Amino acid sequence: MHFFIIMLFFPFIIYGVELNLICTNNYSSYKHVDVKDVFLLLNSDSKKISLGGLTFFADDISITKSNISWTASDINLYPESNGKISGIIGRYSGELVLNFVKNDDNNLSSLVFDCRKFEMKGRKF
Repeated sequence: MHFFIIMLFFPFIIYGVELNLICTNNYSSYKHVDVKDVFLLLNSDSKKISLGGLTFFADDISITKSNISWTASDINLYPESNGKISGIIGRYSGELVLNFVKNDDNNLSSLVFDCRKFEMKGRKF
């Protein structure tokens, strides 16, 4: 009986992902202000994502051997306008690409980060 219960929940144990990452923007342009550091907290079971100070639930999270990606719509991103967020993180490269689309004008903004597991001792100050 215990074997059956373990086998029933085994796929959830394997496929659930919880990330606690610090991501640094090394690709910023001098023409505009970019975010330098951001925390990414992702729980694939609940679909809850915290990205810096923004917390939302993804519409879809896809986990493959090489990437983790998500999409979320109707997120309050901009003053007086909602938008869409999509992201993909390479599980081997650690590179995170975030895409933000404002609903009013479909204008796409992207940010690229290098991510690593967050450790408090790695903080600079």
